Amino acid sequence: MTSPLLDTPLYTSLIDLLRHQTQINGSKVCFSLLANGTEVTESITYAELDARARAIAVELRTLAKPSDRAMLLMPNGIDYIVGFWGCVYAGIVAVTAYPPQHKRRDWGRLNSILGDCDAALVLSSVEHEVSVASWLLESSHQCKQFVVGKEFVPLAEQWEMPDVHSETLAYLQYSSGSTGSPKGVMLGHGNLIHNTALIAQEFSLDDSSNCVTWLPMYHDMGFVGGVLSPMGVGASVWLLPPPVVLQTPFLWLKAISDFKAVTSGGPNFIYEHCVARISDEQKQVLDLSAWRIAANGAEPIHTETLERFYTTFAQCNLAKSTLKPCYGMAETCLFVTASAHEAQYRSAALDSVALQKGRIVASGLGRGKEAVVHAPSSGRINDQMSIRIVDPETKSALADDQVGEIWVRGESVAQGYWNKPEATANTFDNELEGEAGYLRTGDLGFVLDGWLYVSGRAKEVVIVNGRNLYPQDIEATVQSVDKDIAPHGGAVFETPGNQVVLVQELTRRGMRRDDLDQIILSIRQAVAEVHEISFASIVLIKPVSLPKTTSGKIQRLKTRALYLDGEFAVGTPSDLSIKSNVIALWQASSISKSAANHAEHPAPAPLLPEWVAGDDAAIRDWVRAWIAIRLDVSVDKIDPTQKLVATGLDSVDAMTLTHELSQIVDSVLSPDLIWQYPTINELVAFLAAFRSETFEEDLMLEGEI
Repeated sequence: MTSPLLDTPLYTSLIDLLRHQTQINGSKVCFSLLANGTEVTESITYAELDARARAIAVELRTLAKPSDRAMLLMPNGIDYIVGFWGCVYAGIVAVTAYPPQHKRRDWGRLNSILGDCDAALVLSSVEHEVSVASWLLESSHQCKQFVVGKEFVPLAEQWEMPDVHSETLAYLQYSSGSTGSPKGVMLGHGNLIHNTALIAQEFSLDDSSNCVTWLPMYHDMGFVGGVLSPMGVGASVWLLPPPVVLQTPFLWLKAISDFKAVTSGGPNFIYEHCVARISDEQKQVLDLSAWRIAANGAEPIHTETLERFYTTFAQCNLAKSTLKPCYGMAETCLFVTASAHEAQYRSAALDSVALQKGRIVASGLGRGKEAVVHAPSSGRINDQMSIRIVDPETKSALADDQVGEIWVRGESVAQGYWNKPEATANTFDNELEGEAGYLRTGDLGFVLDGWLYVSGRAKEVVIVNGRNLYPQDIEATVQSVDKDIAPHGGAVFETPGNQVVLVQELTRRGMRRDDLDQIILSIRQAVAEVHEISFASIVLIKPVSLPKTTSGKIQRLKTRALYLDGEFAVGTPSDLSIKSNVIALWQASSISKSAANHAEHPAPAPLLPEWVAGDDAAIRDWVRAWIAIRLDVSVDKIDPTQKLVATGLDSVDAMTLTHELSQIVDSVLSPDLIWQYPTINELVAFLAAFRSETFEEDLMLEGEI
């Protein structure tokens, strides 16, 4: 099937798209915000969005000129969407981002993006007006600030159509760029119109295809998939704040059930999160029969996850054909392939040994389960995107039974990287068999019976909970912790099972220090605070012992291979073994400098059927025990004065803890709780006081005081 939008496009710019929907669906609600995850707190029609966008455009044109850049520094919500369209209607290039809420975590990356795109404007919400102004002042940025929500709507009548066409740059997507050298993907109006129409074609979407989305709008899957694509067909969208879904994934599926959503999705981890966190009782109120498109993308897809999710929610009328593994990236706006709207996902049973050698051989030769890999497909190849499997070294096409780099060509492929001609040429301007314009994805894969299978990812990118992280960013954070951590002496990489590992050189003075445990603790704390991830293992090694090229480049893939081969284990090294360079080894499962020292079996968390008001000790014991069980360590390893993020909890763990605390105190707690009260003692003091206050309120309501 081919979408009529692809055959004869109704419009050549995003402005045409929204003006068209305003004409035919003006009174229809296009976006509704579920701020608390359950109730509609704000909504906007297509006509209202058009009017607010025109009004903002008039005001923005007094602050900047067409083709200037404007950063969107707002949380997920309707104002974010209004601000984006205000930029589009003004002919200004939007730059999707997020508010600078946490100085250590957010400011460095936002500074890099602002500097790279040379923004003339920043757009903030009323809620974050002060914090954005403080960031601009303290960071000495000279660009102007506009507050969405304070626009004068009658100005809409003064709006004039800017000079835009299909080749005009619409916005910059900084999806996964390094803070050292961020890369803004240049998405043109024509690119976005083509990709949203392709999504509509492959998923058979129309104006009745209700959508529920919780994904961050600064991410391509969140904005192109959750905002622009539904607008392209005139559908209605319900918005959930990302922290609400991470804390209580039931509310995501409940919204899909309540609003009869046809399409919704997220990275692989959110499906695992639902399986682990949604109770049998909660499943009883879910009806997922309307859900046809459950997109699974943005990180490696696991066949086991697809099977577990279907098995778990089949009783809620979930059809197996709803699960749609996808493949795409910001460099193609979003979408490249997916399982067709009517088809079930596919999985191929392959010989693991042959796959490691780059060949595709079906299993079933009686070699045992360990020799079989069940590879999930990322969808069938469509008629709009040319996909070729290429030898990355020779740049020649490979046969269907071989693994190679995935190259993509089509109208959805972006214009390149902002102000980076060399990187643009290397990535976007590749020729294959006489055809120019192929995008090198950096991902490995193969094609089997017309379906694409992704067998590896971009070489060094670390993907955690759907977020792409550059290892050099994490390494820079590590090396800022202590003067005895060697600069340009670390390698961060990901192992099978999505575990993140650090191998880091110390200085010669650092080798002789007796507080290596404290250095490791400081590393964990800094990385958790800045990047919201936790390491599975940290290896401290001697100076000048990290694998590097002759030109001094860090060999992360070689370091990873050595780690997986056990070369960084603590033991009795041979003279030639790299083990002799290991100074200290910490692993999340043992909290130990030595592999020989194993943690005791953690004690079970105490039950607190009734939380005694003001009982700090009971609350502290519960929180410490909960963390110990989560991390599989002994309780005595959990220091109540230590920052929670330094224990090894990642962002999803923090949301889970907040959710369980909310259930215990029988009140909704802020998703940002762990950032507001960063140590166990601070958290306990808040909870004790909070419970005491609510206890008194309950008594007053019951007439007892």
